[in-house]
Amino acid sequence: MATRRSSKKKAKAVKPSRIGRVQLSSYQAPEAARQLKILAAEQGSTIQALTAEALNLLFAKYGKPTIATP
Repeated sequence: MATRRSSKKKAKAVKPSRIGRVQLSSYQAPEAARQLKILAAEQGSTIQALTAEALNLLFAKYGKPTIATP
């Protein structure tokens, strides 16, 4: 006998730090990912903080408001 799946989606638990945010991702060479991890460790920072910094530098270059936050 086949079972019937519920059409209702279960609500996922969301960490408070992720409320109002969206995930960005990109495919990069493994060497670039490794270098970013090393840089974060060397700077005592996080990949998220370094990514926000990089986005803000990119925004500034193109005359956009620097609104990215870690």
